[in-house]
Amino acid sequence: MYENASNATILMLLHTAVYPFLAALIVSVVAVRWLHASPYLGYLGYLAGFIVGLSLIHSGLSFPPSQAIDYYNITALAGIASVLCLTMMKQSTLRNIINSVLFALSFYLLLNPVLQHSGLIASLSWAVGSAIVVLLYQVLSEKIQGSIQQQVRSKHNLNLPPLLLLIGLIIVAGSAAPVISIGGSLLIGQLLGAFGAAVFGYIIISFLTRTLQNHTSIPALLILGGLITQSHVLADIPLGVMLMLAASSFVTPISILLSPKMNSKQSIVIIAIQIIISGLISGLSLWLVWPASSLY
Repeated sequence: MYENASNATILMLLHTAVYPFLAALIVSVVAVRWLHASPYLGYLGYLAGFIVGLSLIHSGLSFPPSQAIDYYNITALAGIASVLCLTMMKQSTLRNIINSVLFALSFYLLLNPVLQHSGLIASLSWAVGSAIVVLLYQVLSEKIQGSIQQQVRSKHNLNLPPLLLLIGLIIVAGSAAPVISIGGSLLIGQLLGAFGAAVFGYIIISFLTRTLQNHTSIPALLILGGLITQSHVLADIPLGVMLMLAASSFVTPISILLSPKMNSKQSIVIIAIQIIISGLISGLSLWLVWPASSLY
């Protein structure tokens, strides 16, 4: 019995962390070779890693989608389309409108299979509200992106600041995973682990190759936002807990905006702030969702 439990734990670890991490590493390395021709290819690294984890964790994954979890394939495509829009379109108003539609469509598909019983208004309200949050994050990331890139070009040894937004999202995913796993859905908790592992693999390649890309965090936030939102709609995580987890995603961009100059030391301070705040939110959330009866 203990041997079977040990094997199951190892298999879960492989599916949740190891395979998504390796897939992101491999695809990121391959994508870097074509970055000069297609600047958005780098994002395929962590998107591919997450999809690998999704297919392993959710054994019933199907395309065309038939369940709410299946629509992360569409979310990944929406993330790629949003990056293309941000990269190729110069008019900010038009690209914000297009991305708002993409974000809303992604959340609608992820949430509607459950919310359809509450009516179309409920599905649209959740989709539009979630899309606005992601769009707000996009606007913040665009504000800090220019200043960071300018400092990176003037000081070539600064390869950590451009990755801060993604590092922040990894910390948020890590803090949310135990809360959601214990409080509502082990499946979504595992997917958060796969997301974190895939993005971490992408970050390692970007750090080592000093590859500077724009809008790296938008597709990642779209996936993370979907997982956090589904934790309430699908897994009955309390709304307050979901909102705290979602709000913690803004700690890193706000910290960057409030920092006069970016360097490696300041980057470490910002990472530490994100860890502390996410840790506090995770602890409070665990206390709120902890089951009254024993987990065993």
